[in-house]
Amino acid sequence: MAVLCLAPITLRAGDVAAPVQRCTFTEYQEHVRQLAAIVDACKAQRSAAACNPRLVGPDNYVETAEGARAVRFDWLRRTLAEAIPGKVPAKQGDDADAQLAAAASRLAQDAGSAPEPAPSTANVRAHLTTVLAMHRFQRYQQDPSLLDRARAALLRWLWNRLNSVAEYGGRNPWIAHGLEGLAIAAPCVLLAWWVLMELRKQPGLPQRSEPVVAQAPSAREWQRWLEEAEKFARESHWREAIHHVYWAVISRLEAHGLWPADRARTPREYLALLREGHALKPELRSLTRSFEVIWYGHRPAGEEQYHEARARMEKLVPR
Repeated sequence: MAVLCLAPITLRAGDVAAPVQRCTFTEYQEHVRQLAAIVDACKAQRSAAACNPRLVGPDNYVETAEGARAVRFDWLRRTLAEAIPGKVPAKQGDDADAQLAAAASRLAQDAGSAPEPAPSTANVRAHLTTVLAMHRFQRYQQDPSLLDRARAALLRWLWNRLNSVAEYGGRNPWIAHGLEGLAIAAPCVLLAWWVLMELRKQPGLPQRSEPVVAQAPSAREWQRWLEEAEKFARESHWREAIHHVYWAVISRLEAHGLWPADRARTPREYLALLREGHALKPELRSLTRSFEVIWYGHRPAGEEQYHEARARMEKLVPR
């Protein structure tokens, strides 16, 4: 196993840095022609002597009028080493022939063209200066103004504060959970409050914009209706007392704008003005029913019925 592992290292000797020899372009072309002859001999003989990577010689540092550039032949050394029969990882048969043919073609091209010189530092700097002199780069070369520095300082301060808050939140995850709960609970509470307020309103009734009708219940203050009811109660006129208690309730609700003033309505019509589900409708329905039975039905009434009407009135129009 040690031999198998070390064999590729031995055969890739071309990867080791080779010495570099300075030469002119003419000498470089002569060297390339010699390398082409070596490749042809290796392809023909396929022996260790003909394909020895050491025959490639040193790398070249070619000097031309346009500049100088280093040319390495590691690829050729590797190709020759892999073409030796019986070596690992040697390429046998058609693979080795194809690589040697490709090497010969490359060397033939290199013999007729000079290597591109590396750009000089002065040329690179001049080109960079030309690019930076363009209009779109001018604003980056100017010194920042006092306002720009102040804005940058403010942004840095805000960024640092936000980072501090984020770090504190990372150390205390309950803050994030609390904020999430608050963000969910606050809209829900506001929505519930708005729905409750809307349910308490009486929709669909026009607002009173004209003076109160002279014969409307609200034309007389509800306190006056109640005083007269108490007077009738002291005299044991219970039917009249309940009658005045009912109209005291109607006067109070009408004065609060629960419906437009109109004396011509019947008790059932007043009750119908309240929508189903209104908080006051159950008590007003009970008061209206007892009032109709006693007043319009000519039923006898007593102190008990009077106190029941007063109790319903307290729920409808609390003082």
